[in-house]
Amino acid sequence: MIGIYGGSFDPVHLGHLQTASSIKNELSIDRLFMLPCFVPVHKNSLNYTSKERLQMLNLAIKEFTSLEIDTREILRGGNSFMIDTLLDLKESFKDESICLVIGMDSFINFKTWKNWDEFSKLVHLAVLPRIGDQPISKTLETFDIAKNAHQLKAKPNGYLYFSNSQMIDISSSDIRGKIAANQNLDNFLPTSIISFIKKYDT
Repeated sequence: MIGIYGGSFDPVHLGHLQTASSIKNELSIDRLFMLPCFVPVHKNSLNYTSKERLQMLNLAIKEFTSLEIDTREILRGGNSFMIDTLLDLKESFKDESICLVIGMDSFINFKTWKNWDEFSKLVHLAVLPRIGDQPISKTLETFDIAKNAHQLKAKPNGYLYFSNSQMIDISSSDIRGKIAANQNLDNFLPTSIISFIKKYDT
């Protein structure tokens, strides 16, 4: 099973990386790809360029060696709609089931995504926990609820799974605020990325 963890990664931080490693183990995912978007359609403009975000991701996976990067959204350009990416991924990984990993904030707003009702025909959906707002209902009419991680291996797509991974309360916006205020970043970013950002901001 292939895992896809999309995001703007502006910048990528330990919350992303530790959670991605954890969900990979929890679901016994063979390969988990961090998928940076080119232009996010549900967020404001980005602080770092595509090149800079990719540079930081490449630094990150030198430390988190079980993770990989998929650059297809950046290479494609334009607005990054996940449905288009998933159709492309299905062509690349014809014989693999795909699990799309999203945060609880994305799940709450999932029905605003382009062609959201088509996702269950392509992938399983794994939702990461979060501190704060919770959905009124933990269901999606197009997906079946998976009671445990093993069920995701039973069929190629169509299961909705809520992760038991430990919640990590770090956000990219908080980190950007700390960078702007010149605050300590040691517990939020890999050392290599802290060094990169210091060079970027000087």
